[in-house]
Amino acid sequence: MATQGIGRLVGIEAVGLRRRRVLAGGLLLALGLAGGVGGCQRDTRLAGRKLHGAQVRTVTHYGITLDQQASPQQVAFVALRAIRDDVLAENQAARDAALERQFDVCAGHRILESNVRRLRPEEHLYDVVSHWAPTVAHYARGFETDWDKAQVRLVLRQPPDPGKPESARCAVLMEVTDATGGPTASAVLVVHLAKDDGYWRVTHLGFERGRRTIAAAAAGAAIPAPGLPEPGGTVPGGSGASGRP
Repeated sequence: MATQGIGRLVGIEAVGLRRRRVLAGGLLLALGLAGGVGGCQRDTRLAGRKLHGAQVRTVTHYGITLDQQASPQQVAFVALRAIRDDVLAENQAARDAALERQFDVCAGHRILESNVRRLRPEEHLYDVVSHWAPTVAHYARGFETDWDKAQVRLVLRQPPDPGKPESARCAVLMEVTDATGGPTASAVLVVHLAKDDGYWRVTHLGFERGRRTIAAAAAGAAIPAPGLPEPGGTVPGGSGASGRP
């Protein structure tokens, strides 16, 4: 009898083990399918898009050469004009060319520091940079296309100090106004920049919260690191209305 009891216990354990193996196998299959579906969705969304790695180099756009001696204001000008070209593009080819210029002025390595979702690097860069235009599109028509006019409007809020590590970041401010008029028509646009391989490049854009003139924004809060909410509440790659898939 004891032998039969032991046999039954062994049989029960064997059945339980097989069930656990089946359940575990099903769970792994489900997770694999879910990951595959998520990957397929991302691949479909990015199909036909030119993705970029974190690469910083000297480029020339709109008559401005952005080398390691270029100022934050010059980089901001090129970024904003490229965004204007993007928003006002008449066809997909013009839009793609404008987006390429935006990638040329992005701080790729610094942006990847904000990759909290652990996306593929090139996917995260695309998510961040492709959201620049939707973030500021409402005011894009008023962006200057001439450097001589733009440099008067672009104000460096935090001049870099070579003796301090935190000076590797700065912000360029520009007052913008839409055509509606009224007390809410004006805003202060902020272009956040960081040093990347010795070049000033853009990490993200946003607006000053509750400040509609540069004079009011001059004593603004400290500039956050890429990936953290800024005073205007914008987070790089955040969920704004986007004209891109």
